[in-house]
Amino acid sequence: MLKFEPKIVKLKNGKLVTIRQAEIDDAEKLLACIKTYIPQSNYIPKLEQEIKLTIEQEKEWINSFLKNENSLLLVAEYENEMIGNIDLTGNGRKIMEHTAVIGMGMLIEWRNLGLGSSLLKAIIDWAKQNPILELVWLQVYLENELGINLYRKMGFEENGVMKNFFKHGDKYFHNLTMTINVK
Repeated sequence: MLKFEPKIVKLKNGKLVTIRQAEIDDAEKLLACIKTYIPQSNYIPKLEQEIKLTIEQEKEWINSFLKNENSLLLVAEYENEMIGNIDLTGNGRKIMEHTAVIGMGMLIEWRNLGLGSSLLKAIIDWAKQNPILELVWLQVYLENELGINLYRKMGFEENGVMKNFFKHGDKYFHNLTMTINVK
């Protein structure tokens, strides 16, 4: 199993943030963080009332990343507070196990400070060292220009748009798939 070495990164606001692999004991703090940032985001395709995980289920979710060799869950902490996370979920099917999808979120007050770049860099670097992974992908709202620019900066390429993929009320949003080769 490929380990992740914790990293301390300095953000644009001068604060030092620790990026490390999630542990089962993080379940309660991580769940609270996710429940806070999902309603703060216009670009996470999940509604607040859809977050029904119990702490026990959150522990199981974290454990799935600890068990699967092509998956990694990282958390970002500042002064012992969870401020964001990124997950790389490797495909469980043998024929697609060389692929993994990224999901990321952070508290609103930590956005546009370089945390997203730091989390993405950490997970891509790990994926490049992982002997199983070859292709990492993500989905992003086409309207999320900041996110798309970040992903391009990190080396992701656009692969296609699914129109009207997300629906909020009576408004539709397009979904852009982006990939990066890690081998």
